[in-house]
Amino acid sequence: MDEEILEQLRERYTSGNLIVFAGAGVSAAAGMPTWKQLAEKLRDRARRRSADPAVIDEIQQYISSNQLINALSAARLALGPQDFNWTVDKELDDTGRDVPELARAIAALKPKLKAVLTTNIDRFLERAFQGEWRMVDRPAGDIAMDRCFILKLHGTLRAWDTWVFSRDQYDRAIFGSPLLQDAFGALYRTHSILFVGFGLADDNIDQTLARVRALSGGQPPMHFALLPKGVPPFRRRLLEESGVRLIVYENQAGDHAEVAQVLLGLEPGAAPPPHAAAPPHAAAPPHAAAPPPHAAPRAAQQSSPTLPSSLVKAIAAPPTSTPAATAAPRPVRVFFSYASRDEELLARLEAHMTPLRREGLIAPWHSGKIGAGEDTERAIGEQLEAADLVLLLVSASYLASEQGDAQVARAMDRRAAGQAVVVPILLRPCDWETTRFAELQAVPRDKKPVTKWPDEDEALLQVVREIRAVVTKLRPSLR
Repeated sequence: MDEEILEQLRERYTSGNLIVFAGAGVSAAAGMPTWKQLAEKLRDRARRRSADPAVIDEIQQYISSNQLINALSAARLALGPQDFNWTVDKELDDTGRDVPELARAIAALKPKLKAVLTTNIDRFLERAFQGEWRMVDRPAGDIAMDRCFILKLHGTLRAWDTWVFSRDQYDRAIFGSPLLQDAFGALYRTHSILFVGFGLADDNIDQTLARVRALSGGQPPMHFALLPKGVPPFRRRLLEESGVRLIVYENQAGDHAEVAQVLLGLEPGAAPPPHAAAPPHAAAPPHAAAPPPHAAPRAAQQSSPTLPSSLVKAIAAPPTSTPAATAAPRPVRVFFSYASRDEELLARLEAHMTPLRREGLIAPWHSGKIGAGEDTERAIGEQLEAADLVLLLVSASYLASEQGDAQVARAMDRRAAGQAVVVPILLRPCDWETTRFAELQAVPRDKKPVTKWPDEDEALLQVVREIRAVVTKLRPSLR
C-alpha cells in the first residue's frame, strides 16, 4: 500500500472529517446477492411468471452487457412494481444473517467518523452501529452540518417508496432531486470520502465520475478508495481527476481481509495493515456522487479474514451490554385499511406519520400504492398478511364496504393469533361500537372522530402520537 496516502487518510479520520461510502461489497461479504445476481433472480422469476420470451431475452442481454440498471428496469416492467418489490425485499432481507466483519469495522470508526453513506438497502450497517446512529433516507439541505448518521441514498428495506433500482427511479433520485444533489454536493466539497466495497463493473461509471468532477470545480477535495490490484491506466486517471486517491491492497487470499485491517488501523497507534505493497495499478471503485444500486459485484464476498486476535476482538465483540447476535429491529410494517371516500383523510394521516417513516420506525402501505395492471386482490392480501400493525380507518363508508369487512375479519384473526396489532382510527361519526373491533381501544381516545374536532390536524397529531407509542412498544420484538 502507498503509506503516504494511507497516512493522509488517517489524518482525515482523526480530524473528524472523514465519511465512509459503503458499496454492495460490504453486504456481499455476508453472502447477500450482488446486483448482477439479483437481476438474474428477477429474470428467473419473470420467466416463471410466463413473461414474454422477448422480454426475458432483453433482460438477459442487459445482464450480459452489465447494464444492470436497465436489467432491473426491464425486470420491474415485466413483473410489475408489486411483484418486483416483493422479490427484492425477500432477496435482500438480512434477517438471520450475521453482520459482516467489514460492516463491524466501519462501525468501529464511530468515535471520529463523520457519517456513512451507502447504496445498500439492507440493514447491516444499522445493525453494526447497534442503533446508535440514526438512519436517513431523505436528507435535509443542512445535512452537511450534521454528524453520526447513515444516509441510505437508494432507500431502505421494507420502505419500498424510498427505493432506487430502476432507470426512472435512479434518474428522479439523482438528477430530479435538487435537495439530494445539494446535500451530496455539500458533503463532497467539505469532507473527505472513503469508498469501500465498490467495483468497476457499472454501466454508468463514466457518467458518475463526470458528475464528481463537475462538483469539484476543477479543484477536487481529497477522497480515497480501497481497492484490490488491477486498475487500467485510463480508469485510474479518471478516478484521480475526480479527486479519488487509490489505496491498493494485494488481496493475496482472495477474501479482501485487508480492507477491515486498513479501517481498524486508522486509529492512532494501531498496527499498520499487512501487505504494504505499492503496485502501480489498482482495481477501480466506481461511485462518487450517487452511484446506482449495483456497485461492486467484484467486491468482498464470503469474507473470512484471518486477522490478528486484537483486531478480531475489535470487529466481532459488541459492547458487553448488547448480545453479539442481537439484530437491530426492523421497521414496523403498517397496513392502512380504508374506504375510497376517505382517501383525503388517509393522505393527511400519512403526511402526519412521515417522521415515523423517516426515522425508520415504520414501513407504511395502502392500496393506493398498487401500480397499474397489478393484481389488486393479491397485492392487498400479501400486504395484510405481512403487516405488523393494521390501522382501520373507520367511517360509515368503511363499515359499508365488503372489502373493508373482509380486511377487518382477517386483521382480527391475525390479532387473535398474536401476529398483528389492530388499531381503529375514528375518522367520521358512525355506529362502530357494534362492530367486531369495538372491544379495541380506538383513537382519538375520547371516541371523538377526527372530522368532529375543531382542528382536524390536532386530532391527527393525537392519533400519530398514539401510533408512535404502539410502534415503540412493538418494534423491539421485530427482527
